Amino acid sequence: MNMGFDSKLYQEVAQFGARDMEICMQCGTCSASCPISTGTDPFPRKIYRYLQLGLRDKLLGSPVPWLCYYCGECNEDCPRGAEPAETMMAARRWLTTQYDRTGLARRFYLSGKWEIGALSVLAIGIVLLFWFFHGPILTDRVAVNSFAPVKWIEIGDLIMAAVLFTFLLSNAIRMFGFVMGDTKVPLRLYVTQAKTFIWHFMTQKRWRQCGEDRSLWVKHFILVTGYMTMMTLIIVCIRWFQVDDSSWHFTSLFGYYATGALLFVTAEMFHSRMKKEAPIHRFSELSDWLFLILLFFTSLTGILMHAVRLAGWPMGTYVLYVIHLAIAVPMLVIEVPFGKWSHLFYRPLAMFLVTVKEKAAKASIVDPEVIAAEVGETFQTCLQCGVCTSVCPLNWVSAFSPRHILRHLSMDTATEQSVDQAVWRCLTCNACGVDCPRSIDLIDVLKAVRSLNVTHNKIPVHLAAPLASLEQNANPFNGDPRNRDQWAADLPLPRFQGDQAYCLFTCCATAYEPVNQKAGRALIQLLRLAGVSFGTLGAEESCCGDQAQKLGALEVFSALFQRNTDLFSRSGVQKLLTLSPHCLNAFKKGYGDALKNLQIEHYTQLLERLLEEGALRPKRAVESIVTYHDPCYLGRHNGIYEAPRRILQRIPGLQLVEMPNNRAGSLCCGSGSGNSWGNGFPDKRLGRVRIQEALNSGAAMIATACPYCMRMLNDAVTELGLGDQVSVRDLAELLLQSLTITAEEETKAHIAEERIQEVSHV
Repeated sequence: MNMGFDSKLYQEVAQFGARDMEICMQCGTCSASCPISTGTDPFPRKIYRYLQLGLRDKLLGSPVPWLCYYCGECNEDCPRGAEPAETMMAARRWLTTQYDRTGLARRFYLSGKWEIGALSVLAIGIVLLFWFFHGPILTDRVAVNSFAPVKWIEIGDLIMAAVLFTFLLSNAIRMFGFVMGDTKVPLRLYVTQAKTFIWHFMTQKRWRQCGEDRSLWVKHFILVTGYMTMMTLIIVCIRWFQVDDSSWHFTSLFGYYATGALLFVTAEMFHSRMKKEAPIHRFSELSDWLFLILLFFTSLTGILMHAVRLAGWPMGTYVLYVIHLAIAVPMLVIEVPFGKWSHLFYRPLAMFLVTVKEKAAKASIVDPEVIAAEVGETFQTCLQCGVCTSVCPLNWVSAFSPRHILRHLSMDTATEQSVDQAVWRCLTCNACGVDCPRSIDLIDVLKAVRSLNVTHNKIPVHLAAPLASLEQNANPFNGDPRNRDQWAADLPLPRFQGDQAYCLFTCCATAYEPVNQKAGRALIQLLRLAGVSFGTLGAEESCCGDQAQKLGALEVFSALFQRNTDLFSRSGVQKLLTLSPHCLNAFKKGYGDALKNLQIEHYTQLLERLLEEGALRPKRAVESIVTYHDPCYLGRHNGIYEAPRRILQRIPGLQLVEMPNNRAGSLCCGSGSGNSWGNGFPDKRLGRVRIQEALNSGAAMIATACPYCMRMLNDAVTELGLGDQVSVRDLAELLLQSLTITAEEETKAHIAEERIQEVSHV
């Protein structure tokens, strides 16, 4: 069920050499010591965070591991003795396997038998190819072009180049999809910034900023140029490079350079890896050794063949020629697209994509000073500890980081994508607000950002209709205001006259959503059974405005606020009973002191009191195992956790079990802050996760006390096709069921029914 959070991600990446996730405490020392880490791209810390939280999608879409060149300074400075540079290396290996559609990269990295086996099979294939299909073997003189005609070799080179290009292009397209996502970039940027890829591919120049030992970059540059020179000679210039006579050709100079460079640098790296002198060589995987070994012996056999050819030994030349190709071809075919070499391609590609995204990013319309003036400067005290991101329920199904939003706002580096668009993902469930060690009210911050977006008419498409309906119809469901009280159907729904005990305020989701109307009617019957006098203001009611306020549509909220406060005042309302936690929260907190003289309750609080006083006496057993889903706006926002549970515990036959995430740690249903109208992620809904949690707890029924939760959880049951395994019920429905007398029981319960009817008349 979990599409964004993967508890096994770290164990998976650990197979590639990642270390010390449990040691990292996210202090940020590694990022501070890294010469090329930036304020907006704080690695290696960011990658540890993804691994700790199991954010597979974020890691897949991150180019950050490729930006690290493993200078090792972060390892030396880590106060916990972790190995962040090695973890970055492991992340690169893991990403290589994710880009590769064939699955071969994963097999080669994780299995020495597979990698050595594949290299051996190809090597044997090359030997057999020459064994059966070589040209004439001349022994009176060296005749390489007779033994291995250049045209045949050129055809083989072209086939090999096409295979390598196909694999690399396929992997590049996959990497592009992960990194760029839905980022929209003008075509001209890809063209004009192509130089970034070429420049970094040819020079890896950014490595010069890494670490104190500048010789590492020089050695790597020599190695890469030698390697690329060798590949060019083999694939492009073989006609001039492969000659029979001893006459000199200018391509020989490049051959000598490539051979010398490769022999020298690979030998030096062998020594460094064996002695574990440089930080970069303290840990070595099999793929690291094999690449060096293949490079070394490709160069060695190449120069030996050249020496033997000049010495005039035909058979030795032919044998060394075959051995040379039997080493070189497997190295190119295996190591280039699937192994160690691939980082030379992915790193400049990552630099290219990062540059393109930065160039394409539009500046945010948000001014941090405006936000500070609106909500105060507390958000600028953010420690960047990441608690908000770690507790955010959205990360169970997708990737969302409130911490990043605060970071960009504090540093004034916000863009449309990083802040303006990101804030609409928030569900305003308040999980972050409960656990923030600096008591930052993130909801207020995000609401202020949204408000600026609304002012500039930049709202998500899926929110346009509900906001327009709020403005025109005083409800977000495009319902006819004149029909607001028709949800009661044939039940008497008295008009509030001012002398009743309660004014029952109807939530828009109850008034216009059929899935919630049964719960509303159940509450009416419970109030009548308990002898509680109540009435509603019917069609005169307007939406409480909670959704408009949380979405930043402050003008719409202000209009609804004014209409409701005026209505309550002239109607003489003293006690307000709400069906929805969202209405409760709006009236108690969103309206400030405007309703301070009103007693405002959620219906679960009243029902609990009626049960305690004996006005309601459940007697009929409801045989079922039930779990309770805490609505965010009833629980975290208003601290009402026990009243609903005590109601369930009073129902005979009902066995209450708890889901792992309950009370203050409850998972959001995914509806808050306009997300019930869609958020662009139809396959990543928290309601589905919640349903699975309920099933795992052994429950056959989920009880809740919020019409929005009812909608989202019922939708999830339908989408998952689990209607025969679990049902979603409102607390009022369950309580009424325990009080209802069926036709079969009328005779035996005649006296009890008379009492109930009397109470109803009262």
